[in-house]
Amino acid sequence: MRNVLLGLLLVSPIALAGPPKLIDADSFGASWPFTFEEAHLQCYPGRAVVVSDAETGRSYPVNGAASSKAGQFGLEPLDQVWRENTAIPGTKVSVGPVIEVGLGLCG
Repeated sequence: MRNVLLGLLLVSPIALAGPPKLIDADSFGASWPFTFEEAHLQCYPGRAVVVSDAETGRSYPVNGAASSKAGQFGLEPLDQVWRENTAIPGTKVSVGPVIEVGLGLCG
């Protein structure tokens, strides 16, 4: 029984996330910050914005709230899929627009 309760506690933050919104590179144009073309965007508890690659299902933190709970949510490092900004070498494309949409999903 104790293991079942522990399992429910570990799963509960993800279970409490709102429904995902499908976003894609075409909609964001040059400001698309990921190396994949389509993603599911969600707001997890604590205003944690998370993006999942629609093809692989792998999930990544997009804002600080999600990054601080990456282990708890089972998220992979964003750097794995964060696109380089070719206009400014050594930098990444801003995730700001995606964060704004994601926070809009937070209740």
